[in-house]
Amino acid sequence: MPFKKGQPTANPRGREKIYNLPHPWNRKYSRAQSQAKYRKEEWAFTAESWYAMWVNSGKMEYIGKHSHCYCMVRKDEVEAWGPHNCIIVTRRMHLKKVMYENCHNLPKTNWKDEHGV
Repeated sequence: MPFKKGQPTANPRGREKIYNLPHPWNRKYSRAQSQAKYRKEEWAFTAESWYAMWVNSGKMEYIGKHSHCYCMVRKDEVEAWGPHNCIIVTRRMHLKKVMYENCHNLPKTNWKDEHGV
């Protein structure tokens, strides 16, 4: 479809939205789902349930890669990523737990609900 001068388009890039989420969260959900698929992990979230989990946590503006930010982790590593099996924790707590278990050669322990926000 050629663009015509002076006619507005629904999306400037010409792509339709796949999920019905606000702008940055559309991409974040897609990235999280793709990462789970790449690691061959099951995904049980819908776009709305994933977004609702972040909204209910109250930490939406602090999602990120830095130690003071928040991330989503699975309580049980065997089960799928889903609202029944995920909690939101600080990235610092996640890194501290992983490093402690790896450095001391301890078996991996599951996350508990009291660790989440």
